[in-house]
Amino acid sequence: MDNIRVLLGKRIKELRKYNGMSQEQLAEAANIEQRSLSHIECGDTFPSRSLLEIAKALKIELKDLFDFEHLELNGQTMKDYILNNVESLNGEDLKTVYRVIKAMK
Repeated sequence: MDNIRVLLGKRIKELRKYNGMSQEQLAEAANIEQRSLSHIECGDTFPSRSLLEIAKALKIELKDLFDFEHLELNGQTMKDYILNNVESLNGEDLKTVYRVIKAMK
């Protein structure tokens, strides 16, 4: 398992890109140096003092920064999980999953 610094860095980068932000934009919004953000995203440093500011800049709750279980999973594990759980979906949820997958292709 990757260490928490690396996973947290990957998660911050994932959320930053999801929000369409550059490192420079997030760093400015979080009031930290862009170089510091780069070190955080690479897993070189742990952003203990700037965690709350990063979460605020990303418009998420602090706990959401630590939602990185999916970053540890490999592709086959995720496919197996989806296939094993799709049978239990109700009609509306199944339609939602279908639309998401179709939109991604």
